[in-house]
Amino acid sequence: MHKVYIQSAEQISIQEPLCERWMTEPIYHTAPLVQAIDPVFRDYIDANSARRMSPIMKRALVTTIKVLNDTGIAHPDAIVTGTSIGCLTQVERFLDSIDENDEQLLKPTYFMQSTHNTVGSTLGIYTKTSSYNTTISHGAISFELALEDAVMQMQLGKVAHALVGGHDEMVEHYYTLLKRAGYVGQANMCPCSEVAVAMMLSTDAASPCLCELAGLAICHNPTHQTIGLTLERLAQQAGLTLGDIEAVMTGVNGNRPNDEAYAPLVQSWFAHATLLRYKHLFGENYTVSALGLYAAAHSLSQGYLPEPLLVDNQSATPRQVSNILLLHHDDNNNFAFILLKKV
Repeated sequence: MHKVYIQSAEQISIQEPLCERWMTEPIYHTAPLVQAIDPVFRDYIDANSARRMSPIMKRALVTTIKVLNDTGIAHPDAIVTGTSIGCLTQVERFLDSIDENDEQLLKPTYFMQSTHNTVGSTLGIYTKTSSYNTTISHGAISFELALEDAVMQMQLGKVAHALVGGHDEMVEHYYTLLKRAGYVGQANMCPCSEVAVAMMLSTDAASPCLCELAGLAICHNPTHQTIGLTLERLAQQAGLTLGDIEAVMTGVNGNRPNDEAYAPLVQSWFAHATLLRYKHLFGENYTVSALGLYAAAHSLSQGYLPEPLLVDNQSATPRQVSNILLLHHDDNNNFAFILLKKV
């Protein structure tokens, strides 16, 4: 089995984009819906091209360009994109144009850029990558499934470098629907947000990298016992035991039904570990777990746990760790576990 490493990871989110300043100077938002803080796109994309792109496309392309520049890999062997709701802005514009024009003389651009795989195909065109390119859309575990797809391709020896992304945007109308459903906008909950994360995976241990992606497991509607067995197997494959896990990052967001799913996992197996969180910094959306992985990878690379990630009552715990386990669930139905190790 090939070992997999995260060479580079970049983000555009509700924190300052394309940098790690959130580790020391985080931005805390109080509004229920917060749009991503965009960089100056013309610094990375030709202005004529950028004006034809939706926000999610520009963010995906800029984070990818930054990762390609960081790693020196111009043509990745594979591109795997995880997105739940895809190019929502263009979908909204397309539907509005249908209504406004009475289904006559519609511009094709909005429709062409409204599909979920628009992001992956555009990245393929930009990087001139004609090999493996796929988009996975499966709710709140879209990114984990995209990550798993890329890892399987690498372990099979089919690719050596894979560009993996997690991208989602949000519009007012869809936010209103999610709020009615209780997914976002609840009392004491972190804001609803947007995300664009690009990272380069590699089987090359000699190249500079952030950390090792030591294990990944996804369970559908598991029992408590099944989760325990999965975690033990995940740790064993990485040469560890559950007692060796030093830090655990959960997706708590202030919404009680979501947060209560993490409590029994931590109490049963990780009472000894340093607890971390990330959604109070990056908000809640379908693909925000990509930002959790990004934050954990950079923490291991920097060699310490940033204060903003620490759960309040863990502020006195040791900052330096050699591994981090990420716990994530999708409405208590799908559970994903990602284990990272310091290189």
